[in-house]
Amino acid sequence: MPEELKKHWLGNWTIRSKDGGKTWLTPTKTIGTAPHGPIQLRDGRLLFVGNGQGGIVVEESKDDGFSWQLISKIPFPNETDTGITEPHLVELKSGKIIAMFRNEPKDRSHCFLLQSDSYDGGKTWTPMRLTNIWGYPPHLIELKNGWVLVVYGHRREPFSEKACISRNEGRTWDIENEIILSKAFNGDLGYPASVQLDDGSILTVYYQQENIGEPTSLFTTHWRINH
Repeated sequence: MPEELKKHWLGNWTIRSKDGGKTWLTPTKTIGTAPHGPIQLRDGRLLFVGNGQGGIVVEESKDDGFSWQLISKIPFPNETDTGITEPHLVELKSGKIIAMFRNEPKDRSHCFLLQSDSYDGGKTWTPMRLTNIWGYPPHLIELKNGWVLVVYGHRREPFSEKACISRNEGRTWDIENEIILSKAFNGDLGYPASVQLDDGSILTVYYQQENIGEPTSLFTTHWRINH
């Protein structure tokens, strides 16, 4: 690949389609990157929290992804932190925005998800704080009943895909009733993402091995929360 072409495309990008994916428009460069991408807020803006410029950046788009503007940064708890990556966020009905982050300190027994909250549409954020949820990376949704659901890979024994519920807008998480969605053979798993269906059930997609020694595959778990 020519160096000039490589230099042009190096970085992070978003791309739009207006016909359901049949054709695609010109890509737009962003500062940050995150595996689950941006979310759309109720005011119509797209909000993207991702890794960029040596930290966590918050970008917004007011034109449906044609352009992006940096509106804030979320500082790491300590300047020496380097293992905080792959954020995802959710806007609640109250307007509060919750962001959670993959956290991999040197001591891997302390890979608890980090959390930061915004009450002004992503302009300012609370300091990152440790949750009691071990696993990564996170994906968040608000359920129809107002509870918040986070799903994540549990990459230590017993290996599994897991879920946890907050009934108070993310102030606390019910880790004592952590949900196992699928057991796995090893730590090559994760990146789950969920959607709540019209009937109230939840569909979670993730990757792992079906049988020992085989390549990984995409899986789904269709499940319900017992109220």
